[in-house]
Amino acid sequence: MFGSRLEVRRFDDEIAKYLERPVETGKILFYGDSLFTRSSFTYCDKHPEKGHPLFEETLLAADGSKAVINHGFGTSSADDLLYYYDRLVRPYAPRALIISTGSNDIGFGYSPVESMNVTATRIDWFQADFPDVPVYVFKKMPGIKNKGVVNHATRFREEYNEYLEDYCARKEGVHIIDLYQAPFYFEKPEDIGDPELVREDIYDTDRVHFNKMGYEMFIDYLRDLLKTEGLL
Repeated sequence: MFGSRLEVRRFDDEIAKYLERPVETGKILFYGDSLFTRSSFTYCDKHPEKGHPLFEETLLAADGSKAVINHGFGTSSADDLLYYYDRLVRPYAPRALIISTGSNDIGFGYSPVESMNVTATRIDWFQADFPDVPVYVFKKMPGIKNKGVVNHATRFREEYNEYLEDYCARKEGVHIIDLYQAPFYFEKPEDIGDPELVREDIYDTDRVHFNKMGYEMFIDYLRDLLKTEGLL
């Protein structure tokens, strides 16, 4: 099958909420799926009971000013992120682009290599527009729902991550972020890197997404990472 396998305008209403805001340039731009969406105002306004902190309100510059724009949306796929690139990325001329994608593509019939190809195309576009701006891409995590499970979904993520690691190793200016190496993701330092020992208390009841505490710890991790990279 050729072309997109989904209705690419299905997120227009959600995207419109982002486009209502003034365009701010020179910020760190988060662009991706529900890993980011659930810390965005579009999600938190609908689900105040979750109590999730917002990236834009908590990842601040040293002087306390706004440093981040979060354009996470829905159960977006690599194709969705490509489709909205001209509206949600290019006009904002970010000083760093942080991407999360790949988890949802399997549900639309994409193979790992197809998903990776679309992600690489989007990064090519971005680097053509902003050649000196760093790009960071999250490896895909199975959450705890598939902890200890081997199935089509986990095999997809494993293969996608292999392509992503190889791509980031070869592509100048593109860096990989691996939460399996994040201390907050484990109870004990000696557990870091073992997917079977991921802590469960930071996950929501769906066992796929972070809960309030998970997002608070995730944001602390991101803050340290961005400071280390000289972005905050």
